[in-house]
Amino acid sequence: MVKAPKYKLLPEASIDISQTCPIEILEGKFAGIVYRYGQISFKETDNGDLNVMMDIEMITAPEGFNQQDKDFTDTAGEIFVSIVEEQVEAEPRDLEADVHEDPLDKP
Repeated sequence: MVKAPKYKLLPEASIDISQTCPIEILEGKFAGIVYRYGQISFKETDNGDLNVMMDIEMITAPEGFNQQDKDFTDTAGEIFVSIVEEQVEAEPRDLEADVHEDPLDKP
């Protein structure tokens, strides 16, 4: 498993609040690359594992960079996990209840 490299969020680079915040990778093989997550979906496998599928929009990358490179997709996945973990630690919630909550029931 790949360890997430250092990265920083670039909220000032966001153009539209409907898009995710751009992320700049600060170290390692992909240092200097800036991207944002597009659609993110989750699918449970037959053995109970959870697969995460995500679209990635490249903002800044070297000429000829292949964003389908497995090392890059693994790195982007680890950064995503790191961001989610930080958010959960900062604001603990009952995620199981959130999944089953009807958003139309909120005031």
